[in-house]
Amino acid sequence: MTIQKSEAILLAKRDIRETSAIVAFCTRDFGKIKGLIKGVRGPQAKFGLYLREFAKFDIVYYEKQRTDTYMVTQCDLKYAYTEIAEDFDKVIKAYYILELVDKFTPLGEKSPETYDLLAWILDFIAREKFVDSGIILFELKLLEYSGLLPSLDFCTGCSKRPGREGYFSVRNGGLLCGDCSDSDIQAIRLSKGAASSINMIRKHKVENLGRLTITNTVSKELRMLIDKFIEYHLGEHLKTRTFIKQVGTFHSVASP
Repeated sequence: MTIQKSEAILLAKRDIRETSAIVAFCTRDFGKIKGLIKGVRGPQAKFGLYLREFAKFDIVYYEKQRTDTYMVTQCDLKYAYTEIAEDFDKVIKAYYILELVDKFTPLGEKSPETYDLLAWILDFIAREKFVDSGIILFELKLLEYSGLLPSLDFCTGCSKRPGREGYFSVRNGGLLCGDCSDSDIQAIRLSKGAASSINMIRKHKVENLGRLTITNTVSKELRMLIDKFIEYHLGEHLKTRTFIKQVGTFHSVASP
């Protein structure tokens, strides 16, 4: 067995037996890992009080052969985003972020960029009053890191530059000009401003995302596009996103 150590953010936890849980962590050094951790429940719990969502940990785990579920033996709380836990709107949106990363991140694929992006958005949600524009930035950047976010400079049908308005084809994974829009009747109308915003986000590093601004009009377009794009590639509805739609807590607001 190989001992590994890393800074990590808890993505999901499922209780099993009387004192144990199956956990998923996004780690800085090893990507997403799944592990068994004991002592998280019951009167003798070692980690139960500290194994919380919206927090960073220093973890130690043993890699086992012939299984992708490791044994987590140490889980030290490093930083808790307490501001999130105290606000219902922030809580459900942070849960959405964790579920999205969990769904889009394969086990064992190293991606320090994804870890830094996750840490950035949790810090953004904890710090800012209005968080929806930051979530849009996060989603588009996560799609980029997953290799799914296309460049929108040219039409995927004819390779020409679109005019003032184009259409985003989820099926084709790119932009269609007005002449080619009939090739996908489900293509979403996308303004030049929204397309430019996506291209701009691609060019910025995570640490500079907070400097970007998105207008209300553009954020509405991007919200619709992102929802359809994520659902198409996952092939399922995210439970947290469905809940957010039901309570109506995603708003179109410009970045602070």
